Amino acid sequence: MNKDKSKIMWYDNANVIINLIIGLILLIILLSQSFAINNNLSSITIVRDIINHNINYLLVLVYFVALKFRSGKKYFNYLNIFLVVLYLILTITSCLSVFQAITIPSVISLCIKIVILLYLIHTMFRDTRYFNEFKLCTSPFNELSNENYLSILVVLSCILLAFNLIMVTDFDGAVISILDAFYVMLIARYIYLYREYLEFKTMVKLKEASKEEEA
Repeated sequence: MNKDKSKIMWYDNANVIINLIIGLILLIILLSQSFAINNNLSSITIVRDIINHNINYLLVLVYFVALKFRSGKKYFNYLNIFLVVLYLILTITSCLSVFQAITIPSVISLCIKIVILLYLIHTMFRDTRYFNEFKLCTSPFNELSNENYLSILVVLSCILLAFNLIMVTDFDGAVISILDAFYVMLIARYIYLYREYLEFKTMVKLKEASKEEEA
């Protein structure tokens, strides 16, 4: 946006963030299954792990891979609905897990999913009719700035990582915990960049409207 592409830092480049998320998800899936095989877990346990843990990553992977194609960009808003519904399900599942066994990491994990869900709803729908239909503009969570949401997710993911590193008893668990934390940060950065783009569009429209009124 009015910047020389060569001067844009990697964390401000949406394409780089998307590629990093895709690569990180693939790495998490491959490493988690590799660790499971090295620990001589049964095939049933490995399949159950894929269904319970990695299916979430696989579905998010579908979303970001779709964005690499023209058809995905064409139906971007529908993909966003898919992502919101997915995180709604993940939030409900995480909430049920907290009720079953209340631990600090599980509570923090639930908070992260709730914040991501709110961030998605108040960002991805901002440029659609749903934003006005559901009166999201008057939502108290809409008062949180783009920077607020990003900061909250980064802080929560760091806190969760700290607890996980204290509680894990093996190297494999530590690696997955670190990768999970980076995953949350990258997701937060992706949403941040899209909201920044929408806010820039709104600012341009207001300036154009102001010029037309003056003319």
